[in-house]
Amino acid sequence: MTTQRKTTNKPSPKRASGRAPKLKVSRRAAATPEGGMTVKEAGRKGGLLGGRKGGLAVKAERGVEFFQEIGRLGGQRVRELIAAGRKAMEQPVRRRHN
Repeated sequence: MTTQRKTTNKPSPKRASGRAPKLKVSRRAAATPEGGMTVKEAGRKGGLLGGRKGGLAVKAERGVEFFQEIGRLGGQRVRELIAAGRKAMEQPVRRRHN
């Protein structure tokens, strides 16, 4: 005698197939007039869709301090670029004469 298994339409709480869970759609108005998304929303969506992007081998080899230093240097570079842009905006525009 065979036993029939009862099936349900309920999804399992944990997905064994490795697929990402369904994304929650933001109900608030778009952050930009063009209908784009905020940086925060994009980062969250990227993390949900792609999962971990790597870096475990580098973390094991070089440590967390390596990533902290990269972040500091990146922030420093951004500050320098902003300062250069402000300085350029303060200077009068030089135009060529034809």
